[in-house]
Amino acid sequence: MLGPSPSIPIARSILAAAAHWHVEIQCGSADPAALQVWRDASAEHERAWDLLQRMDGQLGTIPAALAIPALQAAQQRRRAASKILALLVAAGGGIALGQTGLQSAPWQAWTASLRTAPGQRRHVTLADSGRMEVNTDSALDVAYSATQRRIRLHQGEIMITTAPDPRPFLVDTPHGVIRALGTRFGIRCDDDDSVVSVFEHAVEVRCAARPDAVRRLEAGQQLRFGDTGLEAVLAMPAHQDSWLRGMLVAADWPLQQLVQELARYRRGRLVCDAKVAQRPVTGTYRLDDIDAVLESLCASHGLQVTYFTRYWATVSARPA
Repeated sequence: MLGPSPSIPIARSILAAAAHWHVEIQCGSADPAALQVWRDASAEHERAWDLLQRMDGQLGTIPAALAIPALQAAQQRRRAASKILALLVAAGGGIALGQTGLQSAPWQAWTASLRTAPGQRRHVTLADSGRMEVNTDSALDVAYSATQRRIRLHQGEIMITTAPDPRPFLVDTPHGVIRALGTRFGIRCDDDDSVVSVFEHAVEVRCAARPDAVRRLEAGQQLRFGDTGLEAVLAMPAHQDSWLRGMLVAADWPLQQLVQELARYRRGRLVCDAKVAQRPVTGTYRLDDIDAVLESLCASHGLQVTYFTRYWATVSARPA
């Protein structure tokens, strides 16, 4: 008897189960015999597992934090499985939907042509002699054509210095489009929103949630925009580009904010205990050795770091 047509999308629930099995296998908590029983129970189960195996190259580009001992925690396993599921849905749906699945944000980020790992920074000379600095844990594509220059930033942070060229220079994020007006500017793209900071000249921002509204930013200004639209234009905070020098400058920040920023440069999970989250912190920190920064921070502020694994740590108050 012929099996299911490969043109029929696989049910999301079956893809979810395959993703969970994959994660359990990675962290060594799965029973191989039970997995085989699940695969044998249905042709669709086997088809989902086969899809996952065929995508091994893409799964290998998922951030290493998803395939580490910290996965022993149920919350981390669910998070890892949800990311793999997003990739499977994109590919499984793409069997019937063509390019639709390939336009999903997780797929684009994981298959981007230019990526940096946590803690890594890169310098890129663009085809027009412009310059681009790429910060930690970023994913993007460069798409230059005869009529335009375009950067697609899927996640992370970049700094652009444009070169003179008659073609428009555009940066896409999931939240909108930034048009450069002969400028030097930075863009940071997180899950919920994007932030544009202008260092020289000006840019225009068009938010995906409000495509009819265009906002112009001048040098020294910053704008946050996301699914809810455009926020107010603000003065750009000092030391916004300190990451280019491998530094992070905190000026009376809540400890939680500092820990969240440091976590961007370190593999795994780094969190701040709620009991010390609002402690004010001021200092300059090097980004090339986050564990050394944490050690120094703890010594100077009466804190401690508890390591559940090498990749999962919590900053909390030192016991009295």
